[in-house]
Amino acid sequence: MIHIVSALPAEARPLIDHFRLHEKSTSGGFRIHQGNGIALVISGPGKVAAAAATALLASRLAAGTQATWLNIGIAGHADLEIGQGLLAHRITDRASGQNWYPPRVFDLPLESAGLLTVDTPENDYPQAVAYDMEASGFYPVAARFSTSELVQCYKVISDNRKQGTGSVSAQQCTRLIAARLEEIDSLLQSLGDLQQQHHGRHAGNDDVNRLAGQWHFTVSQQHQLADLARRWCALIPDQPLWLDSLKTHDSAARVLNTLREHLDALPTRLAAETGADRV
Repeated sequence: MIHIVSALPAEARPLIDHFRLHEKSTSGGFRIHQGNGIALVISGPGKVAAAAATALLASRLAAGTQATWLNIGIAGHADLEIGQGLLAHRITDRASGQNWYPPRVFDLPLESAGLLTVDTPENDYPQAVAYDMEASGFYPVAARFSTSELVQCYKVISDNRKQGTGSVSAQQCTRLIAARLEEIDSLLQSLGDLQQQHHGRHAGNDDVNRLAGQWHFTVSQQHQLADLARRWCALIPDQPLWLDSLKTHDSAARVLNTLREHLDALPTRLAAETGADRV
C-alpha cells in the first residue's frame, strides 16, 4: 500500500483524479481517499495536522513496516523556478531545530533540496532551502510505521522571491501538482520496487526465525542459514524458505544440507539470471 499525505484539497485533487481514488471515509476531520493500492489523506495545513492525519491513516489501514509513505504538496524557495519538483534530502523543523534525513536509495533524475518546516508562510526566504508547513509533522510519524527509505517528501515550488506566497491560488496549486504527475508516477514506481525488495528481505527474516525456533543452530550454522536465505530469496523469492521434508529432520545440520541441496538442484539458467552466488 502507498500512503500519501497532502495538506490541501487543491494539492490532492490532481492525485485523486489521476489515480482514480474514491472517498472512503471522513474521520477525525480528515478525508481519506483510496483505490488501486493507494490511500490518500487530506490533513489540512500545518505540521500538527499532518502528524495527526499520518497517524490516523496508519491506524485505519494497519500499515505494515514495509509500507510506502509520501508527503506531496507545494513549497516555497528563494531561487528555484516555480513548477520545479524536488525531493527533500533533509527536513528541518524551524521551531525545534530538529533534523531528519530521508535516505535516497533509488536512482531517479529528481532535484533535491533541504526542506524547512515553518509555522507560518515564509515570505522572505532567508535560506537556500524549500519552505513548507507539514514535513516535520509528517516524516517522524510516518517513519514509525515504515523503514526510512520508504518515507519521502516531494514538493513542487509554488512561490519564490520573484513571485511570493500572495500569488498562490488554489487553482494554481492544482495546476502545479498536475504538471508533475509523470514525475510523481516515476517516484511511486521506484518506491514500489523498493517496497517489494524490503518485503522480500522481511519475509526471508521471518522464515529464518521460524527455522531457528525449531532447531538449534550454532553461531556458524546461523551464518550458513542466513546465506542460504539470501540465496533462496534471490533464486525463488515467491517461495517461503521451507520444505515439507524438513519436518523429519532432527538436527540443524540436516536442515542446512537439505536446503543447500534444494538450491543446488535448481536450473542453472535461473541462477544465472538472478546473479546469485552459491553458498
